[in-house]
Amino acid sequence: MKVNDLNASEKEAYKEVASELRCLVCQNQSLADSHASLAEDLKDKIAEQVRAGKTKTEIKQYMQDRYGEFVIYKPAYAWNNAVLWAGPFVVLLLAVLLARRLVANNKRRLAASQRAELKAQDSLQAGEVAADAPVAQWAEDLYRGGDKTKG
Repeated sequence: MKVNDLNASEKEAYKEVASELRCLVCQNQSLADSHASLAEDLKDKIAEQVRAGKTKTEIKQYMQDRYGEFVIYKPAYAWNNAVLWAGPFVVLLLAVLLARRLVANNKRRLAASQRAELKAQDSLQAGEVAADAPVAQWAEDLYRGGDKTKG
């Protein structure tokens, strides 16, 4: 049976079912979009079943029983395929957590580096002041009125 043999309401049901089933040859196209010979055979089978009065659910179940869940373009959510549905979100969550951890580690490392640099500058300045202390004392003594070093 061909699609042209269907009436308007049957054609609508046919188009809906064909768009919800995957072409087994093309794999990334629906049956409605595919022109592969196997797809044409499957479309004829859908037309036969629509003409026989089967519901969309019954037709999809027939195709799934015969060709496996892969033929359904949007498979149902189930425990046995939960990893496929949740996997991308888990990977995204792990990537976000890893990125946050790396940023936090970099901030800590940068802060520690800045603290060490400031400490080194402070100790350098303290050393300069300590080295200049006798000179500063001598200058202060001279200013106040005399050289106490000559005694």
